[in-house]
Amino acid sequence: MVDIGPSLGTALWRKQLDDRAQHVLKEIVDADILVIGAPTYKGSYPGLFKHLVDLIDPQELRSKPILITATGGGDRHALMVEHQLRPLFGFFMAHTLPTAVYASDRDFADYAVSSEQLVKRIDEAVCEVGAFFPTTTANRAAAE
Repeated sequence: MVDIGPSLGTALWRKQLDDRAQHVLKEIVDADILVIGAPTYKGSYPGLFKHLVDLIDPQELRSKPILITATGGGDRHALMVEHQLRPLFGFFMAHTLPTAVYASDRDFADYAVSSEQLVKRIDEAVCEVGAFFPTTTANRAAAE
């Protein structure tokens, strides 16, 4: 969100974004896969995050694989990924990966992941990404 800059908060339409924000939005819709993460605020995602998503045409995310993630202050917010983010990207007909990643304050120490359970969940989610980008011997040989 910081990379987008201040024009996001004042734009009612995508064409009103400044060049910097237009560039970031283009990178989002052109990506092969998205890792979407949001902090949990009162059981949902923040309004400015939703405003950014509202500026994306639904066809631009259709069939795009998305790994959904969230952080929050405790376990009470863990369902935000299932009750807020998954339905949001379901509207776009994106492919949200089966494993979502939620982390709370206790999963971190010194700004690094310290929870073995969280590391395992991240690994599971990353493995699911592979279904959208299969690597085979033929693909590797063609790339070389």
